[in-house]
Amino acid sequence: MVGTGCLGTDCAGGGDVDSDRPDRGLLGRLPDHTVSALLSLGVPVAWGPGDVLFREGAEDGHAALLLTGAVTVWTTGADGGPTLLAVRSAGDLVGEMAALDGKPRSATVTACGAVTARLIPQHQLLDLLDRHRAVLTELARAGIDHLRWSNDLRRAMPHQASTRIARVLVHLVTRHGRRTDDGGWTLDLPLTNIELASIAGMKPRTAEKAFSDLRDTGAVRASTRRIVLVPDLARLREIAAGPQERNGA
Repeated sequence: MVGTGCLGTDCAGGGDVDSDRPDRGLLGRLPDHTVSALLSLGVPVAWGPGDVLFREGAEDGHAALLLTGAVTVWTTGADGGPTLLAVRSAGDLVGEMAALDGKPRSATVTACGAVTARLIPQHQLLDLLDRHRAVLTELARAGIDHLRWSNDLRRAMPHQASTRIARVLVHLVTRHGRRTDDGGWTLDLPLTNIELASIAGMKPRTAEKAFSDLRDTGAVRASTRRIVLVPDLARLREIAAGPQERNGA
């Protein structure tokens, strides 16, 4: 079942479908005519912080094209608790798996903060995919990228905690961050230490200590609003590589 949100032309995200076009994510990889076709689908919708867009096990087939804000994607882990699988931000399409295969949702999608999107019915998305194969191709590439990332993170498991958290931060910053005036990067996603720990597959206290170690190196900083600042992305990449890869092993 789709989470509570504001539907209709009064919602943020209504009006000219190209006026707030994100230039990254799925939309950033598609040609202009395909982007316009995708942005014309569905209805504008808005969610607030903590709202559920899609719930694991639900049988609705909608997808949401994110225009502003970011969401977290959760599933139920082997221990019965929530596991954070991914973060998606403006320009990304979420909920497409249920639309494509018609099966119950495999994950819960929750708004990190204020989110606006186009809520797209299943039949409209499937019709678009028939007419614009580039969308299906880019969705497949996104799935491959996520699989490679999951494998990369799994290979990092034997490394120390700071290496694993650094790898998570590099992944998030390069996909969802933005450049700052001083040449650094900022990750303006209100992720908690618990959420970072869940992505990295470690306990929150371990993640907090690892993040503290990264701050001590000068590779990252954090503001009071949980915004991660990365003044030296090259240094963070070096830490994320781990000692064996840095030494060419």
